[in-house]
Amino acid sequence: MTDVKTELRRHALARRDLVTHEEAHAAAMAIARRGLALVEEVAARSGLEAPVVSVYWPIRSELNTRPLIDALARKGYQIALPVMHKIRRPLVFRDFAPGDDLVKGPFGLSEPADDKAARDPDILFSPLAAFDRKGYRLGYGGGIYDATLAELRPKGRVTAVGVAYSCQEADHVPTEPHDQRLDYLLTERETIIPV
Repeated sequence: MTDVKTELRRHALARRDLVTHEEAHAAAMAIARRGLALVEEVAARSGLEAPVVSVYWPIRSELNTRPLIDALARKGYQIALPVMHKIRRPLVFRDFAPGDDLVKGPFGLSEPADDKAARDPDILFSPLAAFDRKGYRLGYGGGIYDATLAELRPKGRVTAVGVAYSCQEADHVPTEPHDQRLDYLLTERETIIPV
């Protein structure tokens, strides 16, 4: 299973790395529009007046979520960024607003400082390496989002949204018992509701 996942991850990330600057910019704008609409829809359907929305801060060639963060902030949503402490352990989510300083975490990621309030998200946007239309994601191998969703879901309703370029789609993502299914997938082309 590990070899299959490693190979799929390698191919999907290689495809993602080929996205041009112009394509990346257009995709980020599309995700901002589609992501904001999805948050508004989920909040209305769930009766959440002020949902906490976690959005990842992009690294490497990940789809840029900073325009989505800005759009959510303009609408007054509470935003939290993930903070990673350990591999295979749940993330912590800390408050963030555009313009806030970020610090380098222990894994080199840009994260809110420890003095920012921690809170559980109602809606969580997740990066990924590959995805399929059943709602399964292949991450980077650390099991962090799976551990996070496994901890959050028993506490109450959390909506998990994978964010990726359409070129990262796979026919089938191999799964193991710990793998958590996503509720939605957003690409630059469409919003996918897994079946």
